[in-house]
Amino acid sequence: MNKPLLLVLAGLSGCLLLLPIVPIDARTYMLQVMIFLFLYIVLAQSYDMVGGQMGYINLGHITFFAVGAYTFGILFNAGMGAVLSLALSVVAAVLFAALIGVPFFRLRGPYFSLATFGLVKLMEYLTVNLGWLTGGSNGLKIEPGDRTVAVYYLSLAVVFAVLGTSWLIGRSRLGLAMKSIREDEEVARDFGVPVSLVKVQALLISSIFPGFMGGLYTWYINFIDTGQVYGLAIALTPIAMAMLGGTGLIAGPVIGAVFLYGAEEVIWTHLPFLKSAILGLVIVLVGLFMPGGLARLALVERVLDRLGLAGDDR
Repeated sequence: MNKPLLLVLAGLSGCLLLLPIVPIDARTYMLQVMIFLFLYIVLAQSYDMVGGQMGYINLGHITFFAVGAYTFGILFNAGMGAVLSLALSVVAAVLFAALIGVPFFRLRGPYFSLATFGLVKLMEYLTVNLGWLTGGSNGLKIEPGDRTVAVYYLSLAVVFAVLGTSWLIGRSRLGLAMKSIREDEEVARDFGVPVSLVKVQALLISSIFPGFMGGLYTWYINFIDTGQVYGLAIALTPIAMAMLGGTGLIAGPVIGAVFLYGAEEVIWTHLPFLKSAILGLVIVLVGLFMPGGLARLALVERVLDRLGLAGDDR
């Protein structure tokens, strides 16, 4: 890791760590914006582990977030503390990933993507019909409380954790196996790569972070319903962010999340009638004019190269 990158990371980390204690106007609003930005970075980056580094577009990635969110709410209401409920939210998300991994990875290409998108609707249907446990269509409430600062710091820690995990995967044997599957799965199998095991391992790792963030989300909002965790916007936005920034690059999902979430905040404030259209517009424009994402534009690549982040994992 080069010196410019270390300086940038140190400066940015210092600013983010001091934000909750600096006496500035609209601090509560800024913390809320940052918490949701951290959420989208984690969702986009963890999605990219499978979608970008391995080439399997998982449109059902948000189900790990939903499982974590509902697990936390149920356990917290049952009297378990926040720490244990958060830990078990991760366990539930990983177990869910293990359950769906083998059957779903029998599919490839658009069939895998369609199946995972169908999983979102299936989980929504199950959540509504298990009302005695999940609150059904009325949603699930927990004991209210202002946990903004705690959630902010925990979310920031998860951002660093998911970025560090992506960096380590990209430089590991697992990461090399994932890239070989992305390029040509049959050739990878012929050369001795345990394809099925690698795919499941990648899915399990990618489920850890949204599972934890789902629990944090419930703890922060104090209420969840199916629209919040299974809605089309929350399901597709992290994928659009990864595409916009550049899949297969550590910096790509972060750039996409910052750019798209910032654009949504501006539009929500000044042009609210366009908010519902921005997600589809981004997907269309990226597909037509920037298939490599923002991180592969010449100017952005030069900046990333100076920071040592321009290594193309593709």
